[in-house]
Amino acid sequence: MTKKKIELFIAMSLDGYIADTQGSVGWLEEIEGTGDNGYTTFLNEIDTVVMGHTTYKQLFTLTDTFPYSKKHVYVFSNEKAGTKDENAAFVNGSVENWLETTEGKSIWLVGGAQLVKKFLEEKQIDRFIITVAPIILGDGIPLFEKGAREQLLLEEVVQYGQFTQMTYRKKE
Repeated sequence: MTKKKIELFIAMSLDGYIADTQGSVGWLEEIEGTGDNGYTTFLNEIDTVVMGHTTYKQLFTLTDTFPYSKKHVYVFSNEKAGTKDENAAFVNGSVENWLETTEGKSIWLVGGAQLVKKFLEEKQIDRFIITVAPIILGDGIPLFEKGAREQLLLEEVVQYGQFTQMTYRKKE
């Protein structure tokens, strides 16, 4: 079986938050970037999107059109596991078991923090593409929850206007 590649592609504040205390990412709009900050290039490289239920619900507050309709989409959810809607299949359980059944080969782990921790605990993230916004929020939803641990190797640093994107791979 071909190894499935899982990549975390996400933005965070300089102090490590992916959303403010209300779960909003509107502060990202305040930062001057370049183009779409590498988003389209990355999106074209993946065939599957996986996210947590809170992140899934948040998507519909940001856009009227579901942005991943041409991808396999999975949402980890305790409440809706085993069901589908017009956009996604809802799953739960271990990441390893989910990986055995998913069709995807190049998988984008969108977030949020609880799902990132779950993938980290099961050692299932191959690359971390983290874009840092030059803003200090002071509080919010951290990218990495307490107890998360992984040693990484830096592969690349790219600047998009005021954003800095760092790509890491896990150390084998």
